[in-house]
Amino acid sequence: MKKAFIIGLVGLMGLMGEVWGQDGSKGDTLYRTGDYEGAIESYEKIIADGYTSADLHYNLGNSYYRTEQLGLAILNYERALRLEPTMSDARQNLQLANSKTVDRITDLPRFFVVDWYNALITRVTPHTWQILFLLFLTFTGVSLVTLFLTHRITFKKISLLTLLLFALFSLLALFFLFKSTHYYNSHREAIVIEPSVTVKSSPETESVDKLILHEGTKVTITETLAGWDKITLADGTTGWCQEENLERI
Repeated sequence: MKKAFIIGLVGLMGLMGEVWGQDGSKGDTLYRTGDYEGAIESYEKIIADGYTSADLHYNLGNSYYRTEQLGLAILNYERALRLEPTMSDARQNLQLANSKTVDRITDLPRFFVVDWYNALITRVTPHTWQILFLLFLTFTGVSLVTLFLTHRITFKKISLLTLLLFALFSLLALFFLFKSTHYYNSHREAIVIEPSVTVKSSPETESVDKLILHEGTKVTITETLAGWDKITLADGTTGWCQEENLERI
């Protein structure tokens, strides 16, 4: 029975993968023929069925860009880069799309070390950090075994040095693995998807207007309360806007 279950599961996965491939090819064909709305519908159906990939979101972003839905295009380029940070085409298209947004928000000045730290978390996937951690841990184990087996003082010193070095690298990789995993699972970043959104001073319709944001602007959500999101902009400005106006990356 167990064997039959596994065979059935593998068959089901194969069938689902085949459907995914068919829908993806259909979306690609529709995009090439200029039917961008049809391509969007096809790609969105794949995502609704529970599939996702960097290429899928990249193609969906291109389709939204062609239909001048800038916010949704930026959203999907961001999602593509979240899944595959080294995807240069998605990064280039994201820069192009961002250049067409209305809001011009200047980042707060940061020490360069902070930028490096953020890049290690946001541009290196948890899977990569996991591989690095296991690799450094293996080298740590090899160095430890060598330290105990060798009898020459010189080799012992070298083994001890490499042991400490790889142990440090292992701890750093483990640290960034946790930080990167938290970043990828938190989904605190979001994109404004409406043409314009009024940011309020508090989570109430009657509260004071602070500013207006436009489609495609990226924000960070720090709190959610009764259908309202508290957001922070790159320049440090904070406020509240209705949850329905944002789409989390």
